[in-house]
Amino acid sequence: MKTFSEIHFRTAHINELTAFYCTLLGMTETLDEQRICYGYGGARIRISFEAGDYQHRDPQGDDFYWKVGITVKNLDAAVQFLLTEGCSVSEPRQFQEIGYLCHLQDPAGNSIELLQQGFEGREGDVPEGHPIGSQATLAHITLRLRDIEACRPYLEGELGLRLMSVQPVPDYGFTLYFFTWSEEPLPNPDLEAVENREWLWARTYPLLELQHLHREGELRKSSDEEAGFAALSFSDGDGRTEIIDIDRLS
Repeated sequence: MKTFSEIHFRTAHINELTAFYCTLLGMTETLDEQRICYGYGGARIRISFEAGDYQHRDPQGDDFYWKVGITVKNLDAAVQFLLTEGCSVSEPRQFQEIGYLCHLQDPAGNSIELLQQGFEGREGDVPEGHPIGSQATLAHITLRLRDIEACRPYLEGELGLRLMSVQPVPDYGFTLYFFTWSEEPLPNPDLEAVENREWLWARTYPLLELQHLHREGELRKSSDEEAGFAALSFSDGDGRTEIIDIDRLS
């Protein structure tokens, strides 16, 4: 079965990343040709960085790339560990009926979200081992777009992705769409059902999260000369890897 396999970034801060991803987030480091990769082991999705003299740009609300999402069993425990280690992280909060979450940035300036698998007050036990790595799943890559209907023929028709959840957030002017390759039945067949969300956050396979912005305006993708998000790849299940055509997402 197909699965998302790698989130690719360009960075000028390659030497600062290992302490963040391994020491703080509990990931494992591997080297792959000219890239350095981080992940939670096995055949799961990983984050890769290509080093170079790339131009830095602070994240903006009109960027095509939004964040990487990591789900955890106990968010308060994860945040307490990060604060103890001197890491800057936002205060956890229950965001509507979406999830209990917080945000931070890696040393390269890329946004990361920590999302508890259960809503606020429904935390799980933290297994022995690294305070975050032992309970974490690298679960989401979140991109922004303007026209979800224009993208669906590519995502569902050509790539064969399945839409797992639709989460309207009208107060903030966007709707979230979650896609992956899975045949698991949803707890509730209604894609907007709130009861599906905690179940979805507990999945061990990665999902593509698309934030469909309701407002007008162009979204900015990083150029080849800039640091930041570069590509998203997937495995076809037979060892072959392909790149998502992000130009088809608009």
